[in-house]
Amino acid sequence: MKQKDLERLESVHKRIQEIVEEWGLSVKPTDFDVVPAQRMFEIMAYHMPVNFRHWSRGRDYERIRTIYEHSGTGVPYETVLNTNPPKAFLMETNPFPVQVMVIAHVYAHVDFFIENQYFKKTSEDMIVQAYEAARRFDHYEQLYGVSRLERLCDAGLALQMNIDPDTEKRNETKEEQIDRIYGVNDEEEEVGDDDFFRLFPRKKKKRPDFQEFSRKTPLEPERDVLGYIIANSQKPLQEWEQDVLSVIRSQGIHLYPQARTKIVNEGWASYWHEKIMRRLFEERYLTPEEHGTYAKYHAAVLTFNPFKMNPYLIGKRIIEDIKERWDKGRFGKQWRECEDEYELQNWDTGLNKGAEKILKVRKLYSDRMLIEHFLTDEIINELKLYIYQKRKGRDGRDELVIVEKRPEVIRQQLKELHSDLGMPRIVVQDGNFNDRGEILLKHVFEGVPLDKEYLQKTMEHVYYIWGRKVHLSTVDVEMNSRGGASQKKVIYSFDEEEGHNARELKCGSDCTCHS
Repeated sequence: MKQKDLERLESVHKRIQEIVEEWGLSVKPTDFDVVPAQRMFEIMAYHMPVNFRHWSRGRDYERIRTIYEHSGTGVPYETVLNTNPPKAFLMETNPFPVQVMVIAHVYAHVDFFIENQYFKKTSEDMIVQAYEAARRFDHYEQLYGVSRLERLCDAGLALQMNIDPDTEKRNETKEEQIDRIYGVNDEEEEVGDDDFFRLFPRKKKKRPDFQEFSRKTPLEPERDVLGYIIANSQKPLQEWEQDVLSVIRSQGIHLYPQARTKIVNEGWASYWHEKIMRRLFEERYLTPEEHGTYAKYHAAVLTFNPFKMNPYLIGKRIIEDIKERWDKGRFGKQWRECEDEYELQNWDTGLNKGAEKILKVRKLYSDRMLIEHFLTDEIINELKLYIYQKRKGRDGRDELVIVEKRPEVIRQQLKELHSDLGMPRIVVQDGNFNDRGEILLKHVFEGVPLDKEYLQKTMEHVYYIWGRKVHLSTVDVEMNSRGGASQKKVIYSFDEEEGHNARELKCGSDCTCHS
């Protein structure tokens, strides 16, 4: 970028900060770096400017590079990191008006990082942590060999998102956990001085004895599979191995909120960058000729793809709809119960609560919540968010066919896709299964069976870092010749000597496999 363009960009940058603050968004000083394509691909593949090496980084780098260089779609205009200060990287090939659009987009992301509840506990020095971890991992590679380190990273990365994303919300000791599950260790609850409640003291559940507590681990099903294994591995893990897995887990916790809020976050940034750009053109910070370039790239950001959800398009349209509905009072009992079509089309109470409402949405909502509460039938039909398939037409050419367009079905499938990042939920059911230190995992079955290859590979990774036999209880679905389906509870097991085996569960009254 030429020096005069950099000077001009700095002037526009300053104006963007003023506009953002004027409209009530939260602002932090943000570092911007203009980088070549190769550097951008590296940052995207490694999730950080510097991070530990792993073969999957090279795979992701090549995938991103291929998309950029050959498909002409998916151009990475920017990457912004949730750190303190926030760090944004701009592609040096972006035309000037696109750089301005990206800066506006970044400041809306920064506001989202500051305000959204799911980012409150994320580490703000993750870049430094990743840099230091990369140096330690290089040292481990020299001491223990690349194959041993890589296998450990394979296992950790396979479980990186099998964590509890809200684990930081409840930081309790084991005694506090016992009290929460079983009640305080008194025969009756302390209820204060109210005479009425003293007449009816509330009895507590009987707590297990000490021996039972010593055998039971975890005390309740544990969603943080990777964290549990780090703390309780029967291998046992060496200190350096715990460090490697802990780094991978920490980075998973840091990245989880971004995956959890992709639609609402990108929709929020797209909504505001459009408003900011309109303001800049009105104030003549950009020329009419540059408007055409901006419009072309802005349209590319919001393009429709029948086979892949565009979070920029969907998120922005939902936020626009919320703004309009709350400005016009199009919500609540009176609105829902109105049956007059003309009255509904012209409904406008002049409430003007739209700005307040979208600020609240960006503060409290994840993608799943946004879809459940605000993805209306009208938006689904307007954006044609249907389920498509490619089929051969009569002329032999591929054509798109809509196979599902019912809004209630679309909405339910999208909710499921955005629960737990679309991954199966696995919990630790028992860390001392069969009283032999074996681990029993449980798949929380929600109608979709586990992919068998995914299941087998994951159990092998768990075995490597747990050190003893691994069991996983789930539900298999079998199709019969009439097109019907039957379900059966199954437990899969793995160790290196026996390999994989499975058996159908004959659960009795004392079975804990699926409790």
